[in-house]
Amino acid sequence: MPEFWEEEAAEDQLQMRQQWINWGLLFLALCVLAVFALWWASSALRFTSSRVQKNTGATYRVWGVVRDAHSGAPVAWAEVTDEPSGHPPIYRTTADLYGAFELTTIAEPHYLLIGALGYRQARVKVGRPWYTWMPQGGEKTEVTLPRE
Repeated sequence: MPEFWEEEAAEDQLQMRQQWINWGLLFLALCVLAVFALWWASSALRFTSSRVQKNTGATYRVWGVVRDAHSGAPVAWAEVTDEPSGHPPIYRTTADLYGAFELTTIAEPHYLLIGALGYRQARVKVGRPWYTWMPQGGEKTEVTLPRE
């Protein structure tokens, strides 16, 4: 039968081992958090510098259907473009026969201009306010154009 001090030593060793495991897991979690923070900061810096250099890649997808405001019918071949008064680069696309369009653009909040022959132009706000940290994603938008 073990003596009292031998039992205490075994319990102390077990508790010490558990403490080392707990501290190791905490250290690992802090390291993962630090790596994530560095990745996030570098992504934001990279995106911001691309905006300053005006060579931002299109990473944000906007899609939807252009419809007639009165009848609700699709407007074929409508032009969808980033507002020219916004920051470059300017992206554009054309809706298909059924009014469906998909535009890949930048994620920052800005306006799209949508127009077609015989219709007044519409201005639609797209983008996300947190674009610096999340420069990817997308949104669906429905656009109605009033006749001229």
